[in-house]
Amino acid sequence: MRALRSLLRRLHRDERGTVAVETVLIAPLLILGLFLSYEAYGLLRQQSLREKATYTVADILSRETAVVTDTYIDNVKRVFDMMSGNSNAQLRISVVRYRRSVSQGIDEFDLRWSEVRGAGTMQPLRDADVRKAHATFPRMTDGEEIIFVESRGPYVSPVSTGHFDATTLRTQMFVIPRFAPQICFTGVCVPATS
Repeated sequence: MRALRSLLRRLHRDERGTVAVETVLIAPLLILGLFLSYEAYGLLRQQSLREKATYTVADILSRETAVVTDTYIDNVKRVFDMMSGNSNAQLRISVVRYRRSVSQGIDEFDLRWSEVRGAGTMQPLRDADVRKAHATFPRMTDGEEIIFVESRGPYVSPVSTGHFDATTLRTQMFVIPRFAPQICFTGVCVPATS
């Protein structure tokens, strides 16, 4: 019995091997934390790139004075993909006009046109989608037109821990036309009505 007690005391005082045990216990947590940090950084970086690309697309369209065509929208999508570094996003470009007449009881938005590029579930907006969308659109004056650019797509991480796998990145931007009273699409250029 004395020999057993003596052995247990020596074992209790012996500190050899503690670094190895601590490393085995802590290293997996540190590595997991490193991967999670890298994945979160990639998510925030991709969101930032998409926001900048969305702003650029809106700015390009706001400066347009000619009629916008399908080819033009296709090329804008290519610019968006190149800037965001990712081609798996959808891009929706819509032009919306606000109408307000207190005497006639009109306080609504009219959809001028809406186009979507890229594969996914996003569809062109319909007139019913924007008619009473006061919570979505900024305050506008009667007859004012805005360009509404949205993007949506999955985040694809270079290193996946599974934590951000189902994350969908969304961006949206409003801008008013700068050099023309309205942005016309092929076959759609409706004068303002009050």
